[in-house]
Amino acid sequence: MRVTTAALGLMIVACSRPSPPLASPPAPPTIVEPPVESAELRAPDVIEELAARGVYHDDFARAELYTWTTAEQVTALRRDRRLLVAEGGAGMGPSPYLRGLTAVAERGGAGRELAALLLEHPALRRRRYAWTSPFATTMGLGPVRYGDALIRVELAPRALLLRFRPGDAEPFVAVDLRGAAVPIAELLADPGRLGAVYHVRDGPRDELPFREYVLCNEAMVLAWSVATPEIQAQVDADIDLLTRLAAGPLAALPESALRSSSAPAWVSARAGALPLDHWQASLAFDNLRYRPSSGNIAAIVATLRGYDGRGEPLTQGGMNTDPADQGAQASQTSR
Repeated sequence: MRVTTAALGLMIVACSRPSPPLASPPAPPTIVEPPVESAELRAPDVIEELAARGVYHDDFARAELYTWTTAEQVTALRRDRRLLVAEGGAGMGPSPYLRGLTAVAERGGAGRELAALLLEHPALRRRRYAWTSPFATTMGLGPVRYGDALIRVELAPRALLLRFRPGDAEPFVAVDLRGAAVPIAELLADPGRLGAVYHVRDGPRDELPFREYVLCNEAMVLAWSVATPEIQAQVDADIDLLTRLAAGPLAALPESALRSSSAPAWVSARAGALPLDHWQASLAFDNLRYRPSSGNIAAIVATLRGYDGRGEPLTQGGMNTDPADQGAQASQTSR
C-alpha cells in the first residue's frame, strides 16, 4: 500500500504528541516521632529529692543529722545514754577540726576568741561528727569506714550553728536553724546555744576537700536515736534515690564529669544546676569513692544495705534544759 506524503505527515504529528502526564506517586505518610525525653525530664521527682539533699556554704542550717558508728559504740550509748564523749581525734591525734581551731586561735585576729572558746569551754569539748544524709558518709573519708550502725540526731529549736572555714579572713559565721544570721558577739555571750559547727576544708592548701557537722554541745540536742523505724526508712530512701539516679540522671556520665571536683558545687546553689551539680552539693567528701560512676553508686548502695539496725529502738532526749525545747523533746521521746 502506498502512503501519500500527506498521510505520512499526519502519522508523524500523531506520534509526536506528548504523552499524558503520569500521576505523581502518593507522598509517604508523615510519621511523627514522640519527643525523646531526657532521663532528667522522665524523673523530675528524683532531681527534686537530690536537690533537697544539697548543703551550701551560704545555706547550712540543718536540724536533722546522721552519724555512722560501730556496734560497740551503740552498746555504750545504750548503757551510758551519752551521745558526746570524745574530746580528741579518737586515738589518731588531733582531728582536722581541732587543728583548724588551734591555728585560728594562735594566729590572732578575727575568730581568735571564738576558736579558743570552742577548744576550751567545758560544755563544748566533747564532739561527734555527722552529716545530713547517711549515704554521703557511709564510705568514709579515708581508708577506714566509721561503722555500720547509725545514730540520728535532732537539734533543739534554739540551737545556733557555726560555719567554720579556717582559711577565711573571717573564719566564723553564725546562724540560727532558720538560716538567719546571728552576730558572733551574741554567740560569745551565750555559748550554750551552739549546737553544731559546719566545718569546711576546701581551701587551696586542703589536699582532699571535705566538710562535716561537728556536734559539740549535748545541751542543744533535742533527741538522738538508734535502731528506730525512722532511721531504717531514711536508709531505704537513700538506697531508692541512688538506685534511680544510677538508672537515670546519673547514668553514663562523660569521663570529664567523673573527674570533676565536687567542691565548687558546695559554695552556693545555682539556677539551672545539672543533676551532677546536685549530686556534688549533697556530698560531704570530695574523694574518688563518691565520683558518680555506676560502679561507685552500686558500691554505696551495697554498703547502705549493710546498715546494722539490730536491737530495740531507742530514742533518748538530750541534755537540753530550755522549757520551750523540753515540750518538743517530750513529743519526740514519746514516739
